[in-house]
Amino acid sequence: MTFANSTKWIIGGVILMGAGALITTKIYLPKLTPVPIIVKIPSSMNTINGIGTLEAKEVVVLAPKTTSKIEFLYADEGDAVREGQVLAKMEISELRGNLQESTASIAKSRSQLVSQRAIIDDLEAKKSLADITLTRYKTLLGGGFVTQAEFDTAQAGARSATAQLTSAKENLKQSEHEIEKSQAVRMGQQEKIDDLTLRSPFNGIVISREAEVGSTVGGGVSVFRLADPKMVWVKIYIDERQSGALKVGQNATVILRSSPDTKLSGKVRRIGMESDRTTEERVVYIVLDSAPLSLHFGEQAEAQITVESKANTEVRPQI
Repeated sequence: MTFANSTKWIIGGVILMGAGALITTKIYLPKLTPVPIIVKIPSSMNTINGIGTLEAKEVVVLAPKTTSKIEFLYADEGDAVREGQVLAKMEISELRGNLQESTASIAKSRSQLVSQRAIIDDLEAKKSLADITLTRYKTLLGGGFVTQAEFDTAQAGARSATAQLTSAKENLKQSEHEIEKSQAVRMGQQEKIDDLTLRSPFNGIVISREAEVGSTVGGGVSVFRLADPKMVWVKIYIDERQSGALKVGQNATVILRSSPDTKLSGKVRRIGMESDRTTEERVVYIVLDSAPLSLHFGEQAEAQITVESKANTEVRPQI
């Protein structure tokens, strides 16, 4: 057998063996369907850190409505105050004099009102008598017992009594209007006096006292700044690259610089709509579950916000 013939027999044998293996696999061996393995990756929790300050959620400014001089001050910075408590009184000597004048004017008008009512009662009696006399003279005139001149006099007397009564009633209405006007003036003066008495609008704490007794302050210029100690939050700055995972309601932990060993719990209440164009940070407001015992607004605070970085996912490996 030559070398060429041997090569042909070898190649043919390899082909026959490959064909036999293929036929055996397709026909005689059972078909197996691979089952995919599903791997569930639980959600992971990450934290975002930020630094900011403790702030009052609402700050109320107490100020007079008009330019005036401070006469009395009854509170100072850091004082706890009650709702309705008088904190300051402005000088009201001129207004007090105007108020007394208005009160006296009202008293005088009321006295005149009583007098006019008495006059009306008298004129009503006179008119009634004049009407009766006129009726009687009319009857007597028909019988020839009185002259036409006497009848005319009685008729004129009745008309005069009616006119006087009408005039007296109009004067009474005018006096009533004058009283209402004087009362409105007095009310306005009293409101001005009340406006110059500064009262606390709620139970709170004095953040600052910004004027002293004897100083003159303009209308709307602050004398006191007040805050509700129960309404505080932490203003935190978060880098924009981390802010995408922030959501309102997420839990947070806050540490104040004055109490580094105390952790305060809270929740994200508000996420700023605008970022700082210079620092590229977003403002986040965290409301504390309970206010710290010692309040110092503007104190530095560190916050750690818990965010969910990835939701539950399913991974199906490729087969």
